[in-house]
Amino acid sequence: MKQKKENTTEKLKIGLYGISGCAGCLLTVIYEDCFTEINELVDIKAFPLIKEDNYKGPLDYCFIEGTVCFDEDIITLKKLRKRSKYIVALGACSHVGGVPSMKNFLNKDKVMRFVYPKYNHLKSTNPTPINKHIKVDYYLPQCPPSKKEILEFVQAITSNRPFRLTEDPVCFECRKKGNPCLLNQGQLCLGPITRGGCDALCPTNDTICYGCRGPCPDANIHAFKELLKEKGYTQKELVAKMQTFAGLQFKEFEEEKSTWLEK
Repeated sequence: MKQKKENTTEKLKIGLYGISGCAGCLLTVIYEDCFTEINELVDIKAFPLIKEDNYKGPLDYCFIEGTVCFDEDIITLKKLRKRSKYIVALGACSHVGGVPSMKNFLNKDKVMRFVYPKYNHLKSTNPTPINKHIKVDYYLPQCPPSKKEILEFVQAITSNRPFRLTEDPVCFECRKKGNPCLLNQGQLCLGPITRGGCDALCPTNDTICYGCRGPCPDANIHAFKELLKEKGYTQKELVAKMQTFAGLQFKEFEEEKSTWLEK
């Protein structure tokens, strides 16, 4: 009788880490219907959120969630970069700065006093996405990231297939699903300038898109601004929406094209 050959292919070594953030992106990974399949495809060597004893050696892929808000975050990032072949920014905070990056557009002292009235000794930096401090190889955007997209990414890297984010705006997915346009219903939705891939989750549930996946590569913010002006919106209203999740990236994107929107 012929003996069956054992599968000796070594699984990719994966680490999942978080810096300053809510841990929601990491929690998305451990949802049962997503985690079971991921765990079968790769070797999860380090996951401090759910594991006490974590591997400290080299990693093939390191997923990182959270925004850089403190000097300690930068130290952590640099250590993880040295250990990892590839870094994956997991979620809106690590990708575009997320909600914490709103602080960059506000009075920082006032924000600190409001959030931490009893702890005036705390020191923080301007919140930034992780690619401002280390090289990032892949991005899995959104708040929280899509379970489907996380799984597709893991399936791609374990089968040597390329992984690419869609370049279409959220509006494209709304049209495919037959959703009514929220802009035409008098709601300031950022779908026309936001990268799709979320299956138009928010507009499908009658909620505006806040741009948590960042701008799509060919977003025409100037034309969008003119459209909103025709609909009676002010620049202040648009800027406030854009700053909710991806203000830093929208700002950089617009500066490359022309001039950032003034309040």
